[in-house]
Amino acid sequence: MRTNKLRTRRRVQTSAALAPRDIDRARRDAEQRALRDLQAWRTRAVSDMMTPLAAEDLVRLLRDCIATLALDAAIAAGFSVNTVHYYRRKDIIDPPNGRTAAARYDIHHLWQVAGARLAGHLGLVTLAEARSAIRGADTSTLLAFLAARVADARAGEAVRTINRPIASAVKPVVRPLPGAVKAAPSTPATEALMITLPGDAWCIIPATHRAHRSREAADALARALATALHNNRTL
Repeated sequence: MRTNKLRTRRRVQTSAALAPRDIDRARRDAEQRALRDLQAWRTRAVSDMMTPLAAEDLVRLLRDCIATLALDAAIAAGFSVNTVHYYRRKDIIDPPNGRTAAARYDIHHLWQVAGARLAGHLGLVTLAEARSAIRGADTSTLLAFLAARVADARAGEAVRTINRPIASAVKPVVRPLPGAVKAAPSTPATEALMITLPGDAWCIIPATHRAHRSREAADALARALATALHNNRTL
């Protein structure tokens, strides 16, 4: 776990610091932040939601959205008018107004192509699943789907950032959880889940940990973490 300030002192009031309901709350918070960021970007980039858009406009706006939200540039790389036409042929997005070169789209289509692009890039949702979720959907449903994908992308990027070497003058203090046996350093885990917690804190749990499959194991992990924080609160 890491916080923005190493010297911050925090007293844990409950042993359920990582209870499933808290994980769900953290996920909801991440999606709400993504939704607010999307709405703020739309206000700046498309002030009039009734403005007709060409396929080229969808490409330009999607690239700007990805850059503004500081998501992986690879998401927008290779996205072109041909991609928009592909989504049309596969019925992933709703039909535009008009045909061929005269086809005109709107903000609704922009949310659809953005959701489909993120789903395809992340691989957590198939394009078939994305089509079921976004085709014919209302604006609130589209934004909820897209915000969830943005949260997924940010979580994945955060994990990759943590796994990169960090140049720092501060040597982190590592203490095992209660009952853990000190072992020799091992290679970094290739797969892990990053859970965002209140107060800008993170918790990294290996993908193979039993807490992913067992409520009892998750509760035990939460209690161990709460105890470790309480015992080491001078950090």
